Amino acid sequence: MAVSGPPSSGGGIWDRLRGWSLLLAALGGIGALGGLLLVVWAPELRPFAVPTLIAAGVLLALAAAGSAGYLIRAVSGRRGRLSWVTLGSATAALAIVIALNVIASATDASWDLTATRQFELSPQTEQALTAIPADVTVTGFIVTTDPDDLRYQGAAEGYLRQFARHIGGKLSYRFVDPELEPATAREFGVVSAPALLFTAPATGLRTSVGGRALSEQQLLTAVLTVTGVRQHAVYFLTGHGERSIADLRADGSGLGLAAAGLRADGYRVESLMLSDIGGVPADASLLVVAAPRQPPTNVEEQALIRWLADGGRALFMLDTSAATRDAMSGLLAAWGLETIPGALVDRERSAAGDTRTLAVQRDQYAGQTSVTEGGAIVEPLGPTLFPGAVGFRPLESVASSIERGDPVPVRFEPLVTTSRDSWAVEAAGDTPVDGRDVPGPHTPHLILQASALVSGGSSEPFDAASVRTTLAVLGDADFASNRHFHNLSNADFFLNTVNWLLEDAALISVRARQEVFRPLVLTIPEYNLVRYLSWFLLPALIAAAGVVVWWRRR
Repeated sequence: MAVSGPPSSGGGIWDRLRGWSLLLAALGGIGALGGLLLVVWAPELRPFAVPTLIAAGVLLALAAAGSAGYLIRAVSGRRGRLSWVTLGSATAALAIVIALNVIASATDASWDLTATRQFELSPQTEQALTAIPADVTVTGFIVTTDPDDLRYQGAAEGYLRQFARHIGGKLSYRFVDPELEPATAREFGVVSAPALLFTAPATGLRTSVGGRALSEQQLLTAVLTVTGVRQHAVYFLTGHGERSIADLRADGSGLGLAAAGLRADGYRVESLMLSDIGGVPADASLLVVAAPRQPPTNVEEQALIRWLADGGRALFMLDTSAATRDAMSGLLAAWGLETIPGALVDRERSAAGDTRTLAVQRDQYAGQTSVTEGGAIVEPLGPTLFPGAVGFRPLESVASSIERGDPVPVRFEPLVTTSRDSWAVEAAGDTPVDGRDVPGPHTPHLILQASALVSGGSSEPFDAASVRTTLAVLGDADFASNRHFHNLSNADFFLNTVNWLLEDAALISVRARQEVFRPLVLTIPEYNLVRYLSWFLLPALIAAAGVVVWWRRR
């Protein structure tokens, strides 16, 4: 039995309607789409959008009435039934997705499927939060009519929700519009938005996080600060041509970005001019000496040695220049260490085309050492890039004592070792000369602990229970410069080293989870492998496939 639309009347009204149904459907679809866009993107035009949607609905209804017979046949036919099955499957899948989102929203659950897990708190942050000793209150100030402030609120709530879950009820937060509640803004002394104000009633401490950029480190630092965690002071030695922390140029050789990273980890960072005050300040937790070009005076050097020998901690960073090696020789010799003449050249583990730029891979980290307690510095790291480094070795007298089994009050532990195809090359080129250049493997980065000065001729054994001096000695300062700080894992290597020196294990590898460009850095053998595979193997496979197809079709 044939199916048709309503009987025509009044001079073929339904016939004319069938003729116009396609146009009516097109106009109705355009109107519906335009009305929905106005509702979503232009709420101020909603009074116009509603009549548009109504008119679109009428046009679609007329188009459906004019094409009723065709629609009935399409729905009841074989293809229609298959379409209903497809539509039902899609609806069921959509319902499952909606249900999962509702459950996740109700239970505050989430899953981060990004490659770098950039939307999750790091395990170290979670560990630090579970040990918070006092309640923390966070008051956010945002202008609700400002779209940028609303986005800021969304990002802040994402972090604070996770913080509250791990602190275990000790953190509460709310958001206030300073324009609607000016009295609250005056009470907290807030003069600009957006901002987050952290307070801890038990300690009476208060700190704020301003600006539109938020990071996990900023919020963790604020929580630790208001709950009474001590803020370490990190001093960068200056006055001898060292790298400057005031240099913020993106392509500069200064350490401005490294200093900013330390501040984000909650440290107070200052410059230190020894000639002005005559010694290291009493509140100094760590001293950084970054590639000086002139040696300190004898008075300054002795002041540094006394401070380090009395329980001081320092980070020494050198570079390949002879001036820096000479300037640091006295400080290194006090603890039985010296640089190997020349710059390190690694023909197996270096950036393609530049054998003096060390491309350190995970298997080159000496993570399991007695000093670093299972590799706290390098265990979380990926590859790192060191554009020009020197190697270190014990002084001959110290090395002889160790070889004879005599006691020495110092312990050296490598952090990074070069490959066996590496050299310390004194000349400008990359070609080593037998008899002059020292073959590897070499140690460009190491940890040193001492229970007494070596330069004083001490013959007492190292006493791990009474360590007086802790040093991290790195053979490259360029890796932490602004130009290279964000290359691969360079930033984490620098910051993790400082965290370990200051015994802030909870902060190690707690870095901003950002969407960053992750370059592929190949060593020379890896580069040659990729090149030869693309030149020979892939064309050979294609040619072989062509021969097989031709043979089968003969």
